[in-house]
Amino acid sequence: MPKEGLFKPPRLRSGQEAERERHVTWLELFYDLVFVAAVAQLSRSLSDDYSWLGILRFSVLFVPVWWAWVGHTFYLTRFDTEDVGHRLLTMAQMAAAASLAVHVPAALGATSAGFALSYATVRFILVAEYLRAGRHIPVARPLTGRYAAGFGAAASIWAISVLVPVPWRFGLWGVALAVDFLTPLTAGLLHVRFPPHLMHLPERFGLFTIIVIGEAVVSVVMGIGTRGLTFGSGLAGMMGLLVAFALWWGYFEGAKGAAVLALSGSRHLWRYQQWLYSHLPLLMGITATAVGVKHIILLPPGVALPYPEGWLLSLSVAASVLALNAIFLAAFTGGTRHLHRFLIPHYIIAFLGIVTGAVSAILPGIALLGILTLLGVAQIFFSMREMPSADAG
Repeated sequence: MPKEGLFKPPRLRSGQEAERERHVTWLELFYDLVFVAAVAQLSRSLSDDYSWLGILRFSVLFVPVWWAWVGHTFYLTRFDTEDVGHRLLTMAQMAAAASLAVHVPAALGATSAGFALSYATVRFILVAEYLRAGRHIPVARPLTGRYAAGFGAAASIWAISVLVPVPWRFGLWGVALAVDFLTPLTAGLLHVRFPPHLMHLPERFGLFTIIVIGEAVVSVVMGIGTRGLTFGSGLAGMMGLLVAFALWWGYFEGAKGAAVLALSGSRHLWRYQQWLYSHLPLLMGITATAVGVKHIILLPPGVALPYPEGWLLSLSVAASVLALNAIFLAAFTGGTRHLHRFLIPHYIIAFLGIVTGAVSAILPGIALLGILTLLGVAQIFFSMREMPSADAG
């Protein structure tokens, strides 16, 4: 704790501060632990209902959980100040996020009111943080005021939704999420005036991606633990770990998702937004892939995954690959005539993943996982190629 005082005003970390080296704090890592639990709850709920309806429910709940984490992360990357006030607000937000995780299993049923109030509380605390920053940093008030108004309006809709009966309550959730997403999307050049820290932000997203990939490892361990260690479960577990490793490689080495971004300036604003929002389908795809791998481990030898689980697993792998391509395209700012040719093998891998889903009902689960594992290894191979050189123009 800094010696000059327990309470210090937030400070702007854009501009010259953004050029300095900056890394994740211990408090941020502690904060992430709550979302480890939330992702685990989402994964467990999807595992209980790995179907088209189950994936729809999973998606509806994953978005606000991820957006709650994103909101806090973007505040910190611009205004983080290590003082007691910030720590107290962070702890309060952690408690609300923990409540959010607790309500996940029945969030579209018996505990929907608790889920809505928990999310609203997370966002109201974020609004308080932005108001605090705007009070002490007058130059940043155009941004902090816009975010406080937009996020505050969305949080109010979430809170009001508990007074509305199901299923109309969920319609208000959709309206609130639209307001939440549109608030930063329509901020325009404010992102350029007050850019996020382009070293700190990728590191934070890389850590959250590690959390989600960790669910794939947990799924392998839990699957083998439930079925027992046999040749079949051990082979499926090894392939499941290879898939997790391929996704890790694809993000950190192929797409360079956690590398320092060179996205400053108004002409790169759309790239910055593409980089951000492409993480959502990636993380959802990784989580759904982990659940599918666990289900294969639990299968008896020679048995196929029931419909539509094979489709969902294959589509989840394909969605992850396509999202990795989108992140790569967003971060690649040089411009090159050969860029799309460079990505063609990755698009083919995604296409083959989709095609695999079409025949999954006639393939033993272990064979399906074997094909997806080979596609993951192929992605690693193609990502090791030399990056195309940027055109002078």
